[in-house]
Amino acid sequence: MDRTPFLVGVEGLLAGKRYPVTATGLRLGRDPENEVHIDDTGVSRQHARVLLHNGAVWVQDAGSRNGLFVNGQRVPDHKQVKEGDRIVLGAHTFAIELVEANEPTEPTVVVPAPAPAAAAPATPPAPVLPFALMAAGILLIVACAGLVSALWWSTGQ
Repeated sequence: MDRTPFLVGVEGLLAGKRYPVTATGLRLGRDPENEVHIDDTGVSRQHARVLLHNGAVWVQDAGSRNGLFVNGQRVPDHKQVKEGDRIVLGAHTFAIELVEANEPTEPTVVVPAPAPAAAAPATPPAPVLPFALMAAGILLIVACAGLVSALWWSTGQ
């Protein structure tokens, strides 16, 4: 039978939440774009990842400041984990749980793909008319000055 791994919140803000672990993985951290968003300043924006690779579940520290711990031991880079292992990020504890494919489960948190960012409204073009009027006014002044200058020279000579 097929068993699906879940990351289950045990302690902290996400206690009771369940996240299916897939090959694409789960990003954990303070950044709202993460699949597992932990709104806590003790957690880095990109704190850790949990992913399924070759049928095994792995955790990986993503360069967090406060570290990633499995069963009380700091994980400096990555580590394979098994059912029942405790994963700790700051004040938040998670466990790995394997569920038979046909076994009913509690509601699972399904993380929707982020919606594409709405395009910013186009900046309206700068009004052209005031610049055209200003340029025309300058040309008129220069032309008048030239005309006055020509008349002055012609009458004064």
